[in-house]
Amino acid sequence: MLRRPVRDEVLLARADAWLASGASASEPRLAATVMLVRDAPTGPEVYVQRRVATMAFAPSMVVFPGGRVDPADAVLDPATPGIADLAAHFGVDPAAAAPFAAAAVREVEEECGVRLSVEALRGRGHWVTPAFEPRRYDTWILAAGMPDGQHARETSGESDGGGWARAADLLDGASERRLRMMPPQVWALEALAAFADTVSFLADRPRIARVVPVLEREPDGTLVLRTELP
Repeated sequence: MLRRPVRDEVLLARADAWLASGASASEPRLAATVMLVRDAPTGPEVYVQRRVATMAFAPSMVVFPGGRVDPADAVLDPATPGIADLAAHFGVDPAAAAPFAAAAVREVEEECGVRLSVEALRGRGHWVTPAFEPRRYDTWILAAGMPDGQHARETSGESDGGGWARAADLLDGASERRLRMMPPQVWALEALAAFADTVSFLADRPRIARVVPVLEREPDGTLVLRTELP
């Protein structure tokens, strides 16, 4: 179990206001996000984006390419190669996994111009946005190697910056408050930082369970997110 203080000032204000209001949590929407990784001389790198400050959800946050599952994503055939393995890893049937896989492939192409196959996707985690957020997502976190001969670039108006970075550098930026990141991204980057290359990272098959961080107030008034990890 992790207990991490809410240090981001924007999140802290929103969490404090939500607790004081006694409001109910909104229903989370289905979503998928992809850790696009490649090898570099100093170790694995991951492609990240900084969301524009005007976004309704996670403004100015550093994220992986991704987004919500759209109705059109439901048309992907559950028999598509790669879906059965993803479904087994996430503990669902192929029909339930197909829309997440379709959304992941579509969002990566829309947001950074990279075309992935469903077979390239690997499961990493399953996180749900905390209850205090007005917009909530039930998100599959996936990973994929950067395909040869392609180049990632910003192709979406949802970000104002993006590029390749080492997990350790991103984590340092978050620790020093130079970068804003949500708990799932921090958790995913900590996992990536433990691997020497993308082959071993993508071959890893972590246990996946639905993670829902819970907001709590400590006796001294500090707000923390309690997270039960698989």
